[in-house]
Amino acid sequence: MKPFGSVLAVLGMCLAVAACMPPPPVTESKEDLLSSSGFRTISLNTPAKVAAFKKLPAHQLSQKKYKGKNVWVYPDRDVCGCLYIGNQSAYDAYIKKGREKMISEAIKANYSDDPYSPTASVNALDYDWATDPEAYGLYVD
Repeated sequence: MKPFGSVLAVLGMCLAVAACMPPPPVTESKEDLLSSSGFRTISLNTPAKVAAFKKLPAHQLSQKKYKGKNVWVYPDRDVCGCLYIGNQSAYDAYIKKGREKMISEAIKANYSDDPYSPTASVNALDYDWATDPEAYGLYVD
């Protein structure tokens, strides 16, 4: 019965270690960001739409006229072969989310759990230690 108990203990330890592992990072693609910002997808179901799609610059947001209105379009040739289209508020939301994503990634890139690292998040804050006498333990009244 002892071999079964030790196997069960090892299995339990493996499960405990696996449960402590952090989840894989979630990466949001440009297409996901466009969809969540309010852009709609238009399928290319006519030859005229396909011809107009091919004239647009690849992987670039551009402002065009569509049904008499100014809209932002993004041709996606690789993922869905469709066109993302949105109004000015969808474009503004996309820019805002993209900026937030960039800032978040920059913060994550600079973050370090090592307290001795010169790029650790606590050390990156400006405490003005060079001119602060209390930082050296020189308490001046």
